[in-house]
Amino acid sequence: MWNRDHKHGLKLYVQRVFIMDDAEQFMPNYLRFVRGLIDSSDLPLNVSREILQDSTVTRNLRNALTKRVLQMLEKLAKDDAEKYQTFWQQFGLVLKEGPAEDFANQEAIAKLLRFASTYTDSSAQTVSLEDYVSRMKEGQEKIYYITADSYAAAKSSPHLELLRKKGIEVLLLSDRIDEWMMNYLTEFDGKPFQSVSKVDESLEKLADEG
Repeated sequence: MWNRDHKHGLKLYVQRVFIMDDAEQFMPNYLRFVRGLIDSSDLPLNVSREILQDSTVTRNLRNALTKRVLQMLEKLAKDDAEKYQTFWQQFGLVLKEGPAEDFANQEAIAKLLRFASTYTDSSAQTVSLEDYVSRMKEGQEKIYYITADSYAAAKSSPHLELLRKKGIEVLLLSDRIDEWMMNYLTEFDGKPFQSVSKVDESLEKLADEG
């Protein structure tokens, strides 16, 4: 699953005739955990992997299937948080490749991400960005995060002191992929991400916690 070059994809049928296994053209890499089949009447029976690569039909199916999977995951997250958490523990690292690979669906992918945070005081990645935004302080303009080699290092970073003083929640990112992901995930719900390791003058106008 973690090997991006490992064969993955859907079983492809054309007009109910089996064509091939591992038709990876129909799913982006960050959804390579998806298993299933697709039956299309818009492709020729003699279709090859090369034809699939450059086919308008393939691109349209890929876009539609990607949106469908993201919608299904969002529904799962809302309807059964416990089951979604199990999914996240298994495939969260793969899904974190999404913001860099799929700008068109970046906001939808971002809703599915889960993080550890100073709010929960736990290493479990259970906090969504929607959760974070709903708890932002009045006057807070940014989503604050820190990247580190481990949860313990992130939680004990001296960079958190000013944020704690002001009662501002900070996302604690300690997976190897996180720093790379944050190069592409620059905002959510119109609010920019801000690394706490960089000076942020907008913090000064926020009152300290009483």
